[in-house]
Amino acid sequence: MRRIFGDEIRVGDTIEVWWRPNRDTIISLIPYEGPLKRFFEQNGGAWIAQLALNKSGMTICAHDPFNLISRIGEVIDENT
Repeated sequence: MRRIFGDEIRVGDTIEVWWRPNRDTIISLIPYEGPLKRFFEQNGGAWIAQLALNKSGMTICAHDPFNLISRIGEVIDENT
């Protein structure tokens, strides 16, 4: 597992989440266009992530930390 921030997340990443089974995969990222858009833009931006298991999605802010479990085409070293 590796710690990354919201602005590093890509489609296909599997991240640690609070719902069961404690991991979910990003299937699309759409720029946030809601009422807090100006706030998020001042803080690096935000995206709405559609996920494989949680169909309601979640907001990904640029500076939010995430535990990256896997990334397509990349080996995540448990020791880093």
